[in-house]
Amino acid sequence: MLGFYETLDVTVGVTIDHLVLGSGKDRGRLYLDERAFDEELSKSDVPDAIADVVDVMVDEWPEEWPSYVDEYEPTIRTGSDTDVESFVAEDFQGDIDTVLARLAEDPRAVYRKHDAEFRYDLTLRNAQEMYDLYQRRDYPFRLMVAIQGWNPATYSKAAEEVLDIGYDYLGIGGVAGSPTHDVRGIVKSVGKTIKQFEREHNTRIDSHVFGFAKTEAFETIGRSGMTSFDSASMLRSAWTGGQNYRLDNGERYDAIRVRYPSSRDDLDEAVEKSLRGRETLVALRAYDAGDSIRDALESWYERAEKVLPATREYLREHRHEDQYDESLLQDIERAFREDFEYGRELQASFSDNLRSKLVKLLRKDTSAAPVPFEEYDELLSTAVDVFEAFPHAKTVLDEPYVVSDYDRVWAIVRDYATWIGDDDLLQEYQDTLRSRPWEKCDCPICREHGIEVCIFRGNDRNRRRGFHNTRRFYDEFEEDLPKILVATQGDAALSGYETVEDYLCDKHSSFWAQTHDLPVAEIGVLDANGVSEWWEETPSLVSFAPDRMAANVSEQAARYQHLFVHTLDGELDEEAIAAARENGCEVHTNSNPRELRDQILEVCGQNYAASDDFVPHPPEIDTENGLDILVIDQCSGSKEVPDDAPTFGEEETLQFSREDLLARDNVPGIAARDLYTGRQQNHVKSAVRWLMRQGHDVDRYFVSAGFGLVAEDEYLPPYDVTFSSMNVSDIRERSAKLNIQKDLRRLLQDADYDVVFFTLGKDYYTSINIDEMVQEVRSDRIGVVFNRELVEDQFDNIESIPARTEDAKEHGTIVIGLKGHYMKNFARYIGSVDTLRPETIEELCRRVEEVPPQAEFESE
Repeated sequence: MLGFYETLDVTVGVTIDHLVLGSGKDRGRLYLDERAFDEELSKSDVPDAIADVVDVMVDEWPEEWPSYVDEYEPTIRTGSDTDVESFVAEDFQGDIDTVLARLAEDPRAVYRKHDAEFRYDLTLRNAQEMYDLYQRRDYPFRLMVAIQGWNPATYSKAAEEVLDIGYDYLGIGGVAGSPTHDVRGIVKSVGKTIKQFEREHNTRIDSHVFGFAKTEAFETIGRSGMTSFDSASMLRSAWTGGQNYRLDNGERYDAIRVRYPSSRDDLDEAVEKSLRGRETLVALRAYDAGDSIRDALESWYERAEKVLPATREYLREHRHEDQYDESLLQDIERAFREDFEYGRELQASFSDNLRSKLVKLLRKDTSAAPVPFEEYDELLSTAVDVFEAFPHAKTVLDEPYVVSDYDRVWAIVRDYATWIGDDDLLQEYQDTLRSRPWEKCDCPICREHGIEVCIFRGNDRNRRRGFHNTRRFYDEFEEDLPKILVATQGDAALSGYETVEDYLCDKHSSFWAQTHDLPVAEIGVLDANGVSEWWEETPSLVSFAPDRMAANVSEQAARYQHLFVHTLDGELDEEAIAAARENGCEVHTNSNPRELRDQILEVCGQNYAASDDFVPHPPEIDTENGLDILVIDQCSGSKEVPDDAPTFGEEETLQFSREDLLARDNVPGIAARDLYTGRQQNHVKSAVRWLMRQGHDVDRYFVSAGFGLVAEDEYLPPYDVTFSSMNVSDIRERSAKLNIQKDLRRLLQDADYDVVFFTLGKDYYTSINIDEMVQEVRSDRIGVVFNRELVEDQFDNIESIPARTEDAKEHGTIVIGLKGHYMKNFARYIGSVDTLRPETIEELCRRVEEVPPQAEFESE
């Protein structure tokens, strides 16, 4: 493999790893030779009793295994001339342990109880062997080690082992396609292991994530110190699954499928599919251009009407000419397409199936052995019969409700999608046509091709959409993880050291100490020849020519958004600075390494600069001077409403603002804190008042299914709407209309609360998208959720507190009031701690003990 990398002239090679597979079944994994199954016993005949306790993999095995397999599985060695005996039912019958033990010795099977550990160990063994081989020669590429695992702990252990081997570039494998919460956990764990190693050894380790395409996890990979990642997901998403046109992570659309005929279609079916598709394309293009759809369809129809008669005449006149003489090895299809005036339109409107059949006749039709022209006529007549039903769109355009350009294009797209069998995508198509997302994108592909990028049809369009998706993903990446180059100016001594790292450690020790563990940055030495990265060998020549310095700074700056340069006097040549800025790169200079570090972390984002150690870790908050607390509560079905007051429902609360409703006669205005009288809401109200009396600042907001996000002192009219009666899609739709997520995100971003409590139930968590919203809580602040252990696992500053039936019983209450009960406990006991940590909040909320009388508190 090392030789292969050298032949390919790669810049980075990767060690051979083995994906850790399996669902984690108790008895491990069983591999079976596919050749040993036949008609008598098929793969599906493997008893469920076995498949229930082991992962069963049926693979096509080689006729002869390499000799080194002896070391791992000597039982499966077979000769190339050895027939594979078929399995019989008896091979899988009997006690499970007996069957597995028997198969473990069978050349047609491999059984491993600890298959994950086997693959894990083999990956590490390969890493050691490749490192040893790599060190024996001066290979022209850098070697990255790939690690595998099945949970954060095993990945971290693997990282420790390969770092001890000596690797300085580590790649995390096996996470492609994994849920975001798994990726976060693994990356965070490995990142901490790497940072600890870097700081203990005063070195730097570059790190990579294979198959990463999680916009929502940029924060985690950035703060965990990942240097790079790769993924083809954005490209492939253009033609796999739905929402295949991307503007950003939160705004995606379905490209409109305009299908080609299948090669299996009868000719009349193919022609009809082609005509219907062509008609839809014409309408979509006119809609994009702002042209008359009716005129565009009429123009297409008039042109298409000429194609079949012209084809008949052309074939009569030209079918025996030299360009159609197959004996001359001519490309007859290309000749027909280019020589015949309507050759392309024939294929576009009447299907490639028809054109291919005509070309097939042309191939065998010669003047010496002519094909009866009736065979051409028969094909063309079929197309004529189908065409007589067109233009089909005129029928739907004449409907009385079709009055706008959108109405016209939607009528045609809806009719086509229903006819072709894509009626399950109608809502998605409506969103695409209404939003016109291709006009919101400034990438060159969308600017040039417009709506074509939002049409799902053929490789050209789909791949262009893939490139567009990749560009949009890259734009998000560039915004969330700015590309940063950090360098110190070199001197003549640079070439006297073996590596750049050696030089930095010795000659620029203060700079190296403050920068070697920085995230989201490349680090090196700057001279007139460019930047030598920390891991490289030193250059043989060092230059400081001013003109070359400016040129090379300009070239380097084109790859980055920020260039931080450490110099003795904090100054850099003005010409070099100007050259960098011309390429859109901001230049920062500083002579103080500590100040330089702070500047870099500030550019990375507030979570990076929140503490000296930017790596995700549980925050600690001093309570001595009081806390700033935010409580996000929910509305309740129980409300304090006067008997004679009108009550508003789902439609009215969307159609009218609360100000409009409050202005009506006999409509009382009730402060939100007094309107909601549920058990939880009453408990939270008491807790808030007690916290404030202790000197804490507390803001309380409600997520209202009627009016969105409202402060507790805002006045509301009586209403009867709750998310608890809605399904997930309805909750999300209503939440979007009420701007709940947008308003809550702004509240969290604009304020600086020490602790944020989300005292919400499952449906209300859906309304705010809690998994995303907790990321708005600063990393040095604490967020509290309930029954969301998966969220807690991903973020060190988020604490999830169990609030289920068994927990309620423990506290002598019922589930519906448990979160409020927890809040009262927090208010009671917060005065007993000087430092607040995430786990401390759970301890306070869940404390069960004899509480001293607190008349003031209990009277609330």
